[in-house]
Amino acid sequence: MKIVTYLAVALLATGVLSSCKKDDDASPEDKQKAEEFKSFVAAKQFTLVDYYADKAIDYVEDDAEVKQETDLWPYVSNWIKDDHNVFDVSSGKVTITQNASKFSTISEDVFTRDFSIGADKSGPYLDFVNYQYNPLKYRLVNFTSEGFTVYVDWHSGAKVFSEFKVVP
Repeated sequence: MKIVTYLAVALLATGVLSSCKKDDDASPEDKQKAEEFKSFVAAKQFTLVDYYADKAIDYVEDDAEVKQETDLWPYVSNWIKDDHNVFDVSSGKVTITQNASKFSTISEDVFTRDFSIGADKSGPYLDFVNYQYNPLKYRLVNFTSEGFTVYVDWHSGAKVFSEFKVVP
């Protein structure tokens, strides 16, 4: 009887432990890519240079005009276009220098926001900021010595890409 009880407890424990495994576990390759991306962005300065969709979308949905576009650069706010972003991976803070154009509710020339880089079941990601400097999770597409590209899923099924270049 004790063997059956121990066997039942062992099976129950195995079932509970296996069901507790996180759904967001990343592959070793994605974890490594995220770590390499962290090393890449450390102490470099980046600026947004392109903004586009992989499928034509109506970017401004609350107006009367329906446009189907992939080039979304005209919609990027001027205060974002001249920002410089420096990622401090040890503190998890990105320092944003606004330069000439400033967001109306942030008067400082330089301010910080939280960011993180990691990987989950959907791949490597960058938790960064949107156009109003609020948190937004991006998916990492790639990075090279010149910069990196990330995207967010648009509700129509498109992907909206942001391309950042290293500021020399």
